[in-house]
Amino acid sequence: MSPSSPILSSRALTQGPQPTQDPFLFCVYHKDHYPAATDETMELPQRGNGHDFDPTAPYRMYHGDKIAGFPQHPHRGFETITATIDGIVDHADSLGNAGRYGEGDVQWMTAGKGVVHGEMFPLVHTDRPNHTRFFQIWLNLPSKNKMVDPSFAMFWANDVPKYVSGDEKASVTVWFGDYFVQENK
Repeated sequence: MSPSSPILSSRALTQGPQPTQDPFLFCVYHKDHYPAATDETMELPQRGNGHDFDPTAPYRMYHGDKIAGFPQHPHRGFETITATIDGIVDHADSLGNAGRYGEGDVQWMTAGKGVVHGEMFPLVHTDRPNHTRFFQIWLNLPSKNKMVDPSFAMFWANDVPKYVSGDEKASVTVWFGDYFVQENK
């Protein structure tokens, strides 16, 4: 890459945690090929064991029991950005926020002085597989902001900027910030 390139480095994307640098605490890429639902319970045909993170499996239960995902757990002092590409996420938290999002939506949660939340991946489709693909990024808050009140924001897919090249061979989805930043010259 040229010295003037905004891309500092690149590597192949793999399932699971990605390398990060400050202020990012954690970045994980989830890609799961969940099967079609067999009934209205939205449950998987197998039961989870509470620590299913096998990267070679077609899908993972994570900490889920009957529905894959991350049941209620605490966060404090950072923000989580969940940027969905494919699939559905059910969210509920101790602030009273709850809902279903996915298919390009972005959720931004500031844990601040503390929040308990859960993210589950229900099988909503009986006529086709329930694939999920998304990133979750944990962003460290500066010291002065670690104890702010928790907050929650949703950015629906139709409001998330997407740029496609004229030849349609490349596209960029902007989860935060602006792709076309004007530099001072």
